[in-house]
Amino acid sequence: MPEAGLLAALIGGLVILALAGDFLVNGAVSLARRIGISPLVAGILIVGFGTSAPEMVVSLDASLQGNPSLALGNIVGSNIANVWLVLAAPALIMPIAVRQFGLRRSYWIMLGATAAWIAWTAFYPLTPLFGIGLLAGLALYSVLMLWWTSDALRKGIDVGLEDDDDPQGTFAMIVSLVVGIVGLPLGAHLMVEGGVGIARQYEVPEEIIGLTLLAIGTSLPELGAGLAAVLRRRGDVIIGNVIGSNIFNLLGAGAIISFFGPIDLAPTFIQFDHWAMAAAAITLGLFVLPRGRITRLAALAIALVYCIYLYGLVNGWNMTGEVERLIGG
Repeated sequence: MPEAGLLAALIGGLVILALAGDFLVNGAVSLARRIGISPLVAGILIVGFGTSAPEMVVSLDASLQGNPSLALGNIVGSNIANVWLVLAAPALIMPIAVRQFGLRRSYWIMLGATAAWIAWTAFYPLTPLFGIGLLAGLALYSVLMLWWTSDALRKGIDVGLEDDDDPQGTFAMIVSLVVGIVGLPLGAHLMVEGGVGIARQYEVPEEIIGLTLLAIGTSLPELGAGLAAVLRRRGDVIIGNVIGSNIFNLLGAGAIISFFGPIDLAPTFIQFDHWAMAAAAITLGLFVLPRGRITRLAALAIALVYCIYLYGLVNGWNMTGEVERLIGG
């Protein structure tokens, strides 16, 4: 395929994926309410899965095509972009207050999932056994969130879930579901085809394409939701969406890739990108744990850190090597 075709496939896939993810979430929430599923389940589980659906579908498509590095880059890169890009962009428009229900609990789960991923991959390849563990962790997280939120509702605590009337009619709901179900795999396939083609044509490692173009592309639903939330002055839900998305990415999309194992990670993940993912997780904790505010100045600093990360990625920075050199004296 010529260069213009590859670029068109990549960009077209990004656009289709972002739109399809939004359609799927809206349609799934409407369907859940129509068949009697509570807004609690719809808000926590369906939206959580829905906003991470692009990462999951892209990871599955890349793995099926024999490109695990592309899939891994998509997951790790998305978790980095979710904090340093998706969180920073809305906060540049309006400072974000960190007061959403259950945020600290979810943050500790995200931090634990991040630590488990980094610790395992530092010594072992991704295997189906590890994938089973990730799925078990995802199931436990979902059950805990439902239990915590249900308990808070019984006590009359505002958990931040909206219980509005269904805004979609039957026809609109069906259209949303069809567009989402058809669009996600189509967009994912186009993204992978374009990304792999560009990587091979310009001799760019597939993991770099995954960590940059695909990662940012699959984070577009979270970015769009964040910008919409802050414009509606609901900035408090943005951090919750970021944390939930990162958990579903690692435990859901990570499990999908692991079932294609054993898969050894490219050196850049251990040498640089896992350091960045850990730093991004810690960055989030600086605001979540003290329940502070993400000011415009803080958002600008976070966005600058993301730019530095991209520069280091492209230039092959090796944090593991630097740490080993310092320890060795």
